[in-house]
Amino acid sequence: MDISPPAASQTPSRSFGDEVRQLLRLGLPIALVQLGLTGLNFVDLAMLGHYDAAALPAMALGNTLVWIVSMFCMGALAAADPLLSQAVGAGDRAAIPRVFGRALLLAVALSLPASLLLLPAAQWLELANQPADLIAPAADYARWQMLSILPFLWFTTCRSVLSAHARLLPQVATIVGGNLLNALLDWILIFGKFGAPTMGAHGAAIATVLSRWLMLGGLIALGWRDLAPALLPLRERAVRTAAFAQAPLLRLLRLGTPIGAQFLLEMGVFAAVALLIGDIDHRSRDGADGPRVAGHQVAMQLASLSFMVPLGLAMAASVRVGWAVGRGDGAAAARAARAAITVAAVVMTGFMLLFLLAPRLLANVLTNQPQHLAYALTLIPIAGIFQIGDGVQVVAIGCLRGLGDVRSPVWANIVGFWLLGLPLGCLLAFGLGWGPAGLWCGLVIGLFIVATALLAVLRRQLGERRNRLVVE
Repeated sequence: MDISPPAASQTPSRSFGDEVRQLLRLGLPIALVQLGLTGLNFVDLAMLGHYDAAALPAMALGNTLVWIVSMFCMGALAAADPLLSQAVGAGDRAAIPRVFGRALLLAVALSLPASLLLLPAAQWLELANQPADLIAPAADYARWQMLSILPFLWFTTCRSVLSAHARLLPQVATIVGGNLLNALLDWILIFGKFGAPTMGAHGAAIATVLSRWLMLGGLIALGWRDLAPALLPLRERAVRTAAFAQAPLLRLLRLGTPIGAQFLLEMGVFAAVALLIGDIDHRSRDGADGPRVAGHQVAMQLASLSFMVPLGLAMAASVRVGWAVGRGDGAAAARAARAAITVAAVVMTGFMLLFLLAPRLLANVLTNQPQHLAYALTLIPIAGIFQIGDGVQVVAIGCLRGLGDVRSPVWANIVGFWLLGLPLGCLLAFGLGWGPAGLWCGLVIGLFIVATALLAVLRRQLGERRNRLVVE
């Protein structure tokens, strides 16, 4: 069976406007899938925010640990994206089963240590000086999520194959069904419906685990027509031997390590802010105001949801740039990058206005706890300010990944977030007494530094001739 994409999906654009249309045709369904993936946590948070005052911050801390250990794994597997899209662009169908097999095996190898790191979740939270009454339920949530890491990584790998071939309907159908199932399971397990015990954050964790395994099965079933030609050749000894050979596997990991580092550095700085706010709660907790980390999580969940739109555009831009590189068409790669950056800036301007003008409306969707709302309303407008920088930097990263550059984003994140943004945020929060708002202002500074640096790198590299990536 032929696994090459429909001819129309790879047709080089004739103009900037044509490129925008083709980008949106590919990127909007991918963005919808990304929104759906974040929607699992969004629904968890919304239901816990209307359950009781303690469940939401417990889930927030537990989820922070889960994302810290998962980020490197997700980034390392993202190395398959440019390999697949460039292979498709070059018409090299034989390379696709090898890359797919390596990514599936790498997902298993990465999920094991990531899961084990969550076993001492309570000890990690104690070391981070988090509120004592939240540690047990947060650790319980994190340990349950150990069971969801492997299906999530395999789901991501299957999506990479489908996206590289512009096969989007199975992804959209799976994510819609998965969100409906997760919402139903949340309602039953969090609130104790249909005779189930009332489980709070524990129930939300179980619902997420079950949903992720079922979503993996659903994606394989719905996308089998397109996944089978990439998977079934692995039954042949020669293909399997080539796919699982040590040297190409290590080269794939070497290619993915900078991407994993970039994911970890970017999401790690947000996790660090969450833990610093939890530390503030622990040191100043008097029971009157409630945990500030809950307000942080409300604002962060809203920012994460809006971030999924430019992330979907970034993934589409990576594919389209990768196709162009595979064809040896530098002009098309540059046109795809310009279109993606422009669309991301326009979309995130809209989100910026929404965050600035309607923070209470947005916060009320996630919680009805007054103490959580009070802190969320101070942070949501700050999240609005960084929307454009956040969108531009992630799309620039996607374009660079399509070109095969996986190292520049690492250095941009180290300088922008860890050497400048976070230290300045700590100065504002602790030195000048701004508290959580100061930490978030540091995030704003870091995001715009990263975005500016990556745009400069992208502009330079688009003027250079790029060769196709290989790990054989």
